[in-house]
Amino acid sequence: MSRQPRAFFALDFGSATTSAAFVGHAGGRWRLLAHAAAPATTKLDALLLGILDRVQQADPELLEDVSAQQRPKPAALVVDLTRLEAHSTPPRRLAVLAGSRRQRRRLEEVATRAGWLVVGASADADDPVAMSRLVLSAATHAVLLGADSRPAGDERRHLPMLGALVAAAARSRPELAVVLAGGAAVRESDFLEAGEHDRIPDPAQAAAAIRAAPPRPAGRGVLLAPDAESGLPAGAALQQVLEGLRARADESRLGVARSVGSLAFVLDRCIEALEVGIDGGLRCRSEPIGPGDRTIVSSHVALAAGSFAPLDPSDEIVDAVLSWSTVAFDRYRLSDRLRDLRISPWGEADGEGALLRLAAAKAAAERLVAATPEISAREMPDILIAAGGVWASTPPSVVALAMADLVRRPGIGRLACDQARLLGPLGTIGDEEERRRIIKDLADDVLLPLGSLILPSGIRQGRSAGRMRVQGESANSDIDLQPGGIWAVELPPGQTAMVELDFRDTVRLGARGRHFSVEVLGGLGGLFVDLRDIPLRMPDRADQRRATWEAWQRAMWSEIDE
Repeated sequence: MSRQPRAFFALDFGSATTSAAFVGHAGGRWRLLAHAAAPATTKLDALLLGILDRVQQADPELLEDVSAQQRPKPAALVVDLTRLEAHSTPPRRLAVLAGSRRQRRRLEEVATRAGWLVVGASADADDPVAMSRLVLSAATHAVLLGADSRPAGDERRHLPMLGALVAAAARSRPELAVVLAGGAAVRESDFLEAGEHDRIPDPAQAAAAIRAAPPRPAGRGVLLAPDAESGLPAGAALQQVLEGLRARADESRLGVARSVGSLAFVLDRCIEALEVGIDGGLRCRSEPIGPGDRTIVSSHVALAAGSFAPLDPSDEIVDAVLSWSTVAFDRYRLSDRLRDLRISPWGEADGEGALLRLAAAKAAAERLVAATPEISAREMPDILIAAGGVWASTPPSVVALAMADLVRRPGIGRLACDQARLLGPLGTIGDEEERRRIIKDLADDVLLPLGSLILPSGIRQGRSAGRMRVQGESANSDIDLQPGGIWAVELPPGQTAMVELDFRDTVRLGARGRHFSVEVLGGLGGLFVDLRDIPLRMPDRADQRRATWEAWQRAMWSEIDE
């Protein structure tokens, strides 16, 4: 956004959904004026024209103001207005080669966190023919050959063979991208005859060079990268390089992570986001170093396995969806339903289909949580955001319940949803200061409030855990808290309430104690008080587990049977 428009379209082109938002500068700040979503096959101009027609019908003077035109014609504005675009990157496969199984596992973990579909082999466990087939496969887009910064004997003796194998594959497949990580960089001379050779020794410079454009055509050179232990946390430097190689410069998933960092800065709050899509997922966290500190610490993991409808659902994925489902599926039928969901992600969005989507989304988010133990080890964030189109057709109270099911840490936090899918496009703004200015104005519009969550730990089983009193403009309740339950108190968006909690035993809720007095914000789902176990303890029998999920879910989503 090099020039300063008074209005623009923020577009998120997903694999299944195209989301469009109309943002205008009115009343002295940027505002979200309208948004819509449609299947990815929908003609974009028709979608944008529909948005502008709605604004014109609702407030023609507002459209004149933000377009700086008298009696503007929506069809002309569709062509003239600036477009801020973010795109999903289709899944890409990376072959990981190493001299030892230990090194291969470390490299595979980093590559997986960078969003690649990963296959791997090691010289101490696989023969050269199998490794050759791996890198020569048409499904493989890039090869990562890695070693420790100072390879030990078990790795060093295999590097000549591995370097020659990858160099031969690069000659046979000029489109193949090659990354040499850590001590494997000593084999760069093997590639001098394979094509143009670009040496970029600085990891930050490497990531910037790659992100400046869509992934470069492989075969133009060999990219040198740090080893799998460099950076903070370990592997972050190599992850950054691999993300730059995999993703477009305007990749929406990484845009979400950047926008969350900007939100943490302008709101001075700790923020986490869970984004689930059809081609992968993202978990990210950004927080100030200390109260009032303007330095933001961020971490994120993009995971191809975070897809709610994977290309080829494994037995583990099918079992995970079954464990969250309130509908009794047999394994073969569920596997077919997940494949159908990928083929037609907008189909059957009600009834049993809605329950299947929810179970698939929660299973995908669970994989994201399992892949990010370093984030789970942190305290409850001030704001937890649900992002991705899979949540759009789900009632806000059910989305809030899903977040409580998945991110179980004691504390008090706000729950929100990126309903308009603005985080991805805003994250593509290259100038950090400009992005922060726009996000500061749009913060209330970006974050659709779902409510507040109170989640204590240390609740003992018994007849009563204590009492809760809620006092607010429209919420006045006195509730006997029973262990193992979850309560939803109606508290509309924009309203606050004081909550007095008196527990029979000492619990942890940020601090340890028996009496707590906190102020909470409302939302579309209200206030949630969760006294279930951390982590959740579910029955082993499938029918009992389904009944338990259904009991909790029905309290938030009674309309599912209507």
